[in-house]
Amino acid sequence: MVDEETPLTGGKVYGTKTMQFNIERIRLFGLLGAVVLILVGTFVSKYAVVFPPKDDPSTFLEKLMGAPSDFDSEKTFIYQFFGFNHTCSMLDFNPSKTISALIIMLHIMPMDFFIICHYLRITSQTDPKYDNLKKVTKIFSPLQFAFMTYFFLVFVNSPDGVYGTQAGTNKFIAHYTPYMLWQLGMVMMAIQQCWYIALKDMIPLSWVTKEMMWTYCQMMMVMFVVYTVFCWAFIVGSPLWPTTSDHPVGQFVAKCVMYGWDLISIAIPAYFAYLESSDGNDTQFTFKELQ
Repeated sequence: MVDEETPLTGGKVYGTKTMQFNIERIRLFGLLGAVVLILVGTFVSKYAVVFPPKDDPSTFLEKLMGAPSDFDSEKTFIYQFFGFNHTCSMLDFNPSKTISALIIMLHIMPMDFFIICHYLRITSQTDPKYDNLKKVTKIFSPLQFAFMTYFFLVFVNSPDGVYGTQAGTNKFIAHYTPYMLWQLGMVMMAIQQCWYIALKDMIPLSWVTKEMMWTYCQMMMVMFVVYTVFCWAFIVGSPLWPTTSDHPVGQFVAKCVMYGWDLISIAIPAYFAYLESSDGNDTQFTFKELQ
């Protein structure tokens, strides 16, 4: 007989697995993965990359013992293009490129998981004050997921073309575009995250106000626009300002934009993720087979 107590699965009993954790730990791990990527890539480029190619490079051990590096960063396409190197220049040549392509998964996979979790966290809210954020999240989160997932294409499309040729510029465009979209995804994530903790009244630092959070988002949006316009101006052959070594002020400003982006998109979010990871706002996931 079937009654209220009888499982609809024909009497079979299925196990249930429940996990409880703070999803900010996942975001923190992913952001730290980006830091590890840069550090390891820089180390490998300094001690193992030979660029430009030469017949008698020093061995890895010889370089560790003090021999000069065989990686001449001033010969890279990016240095010749902009007049200085981006941090990614340390990741663009093998064996650094291959190792970096593996390590970047320590960034992409946790961040993708966080994006899914954050989407569910926002869209499951029932308080009407979250309604506008939920609408934005339904647009932002799928885009973030796509931009983050395909970030690895920066290693597929290496900026190693011949400077001064259209083919070389095209290779740089194919390399830069996934990075640009990743930057846009990080802006979207910052807006969602600041909006959420402001509505939740769970800003982890007592002296940080909601107005300051919005100012941070505005700064990040402006930085992204400046960074993007700056790069595309070089691509179309009309730089916004000179950045070669004989224009130290212009080069300094450009480097401030580059390193400033790293600060506001990685360092600050990582610090907030660390603080939020212990605020008690845990999430519970339940896995259960239905048949």
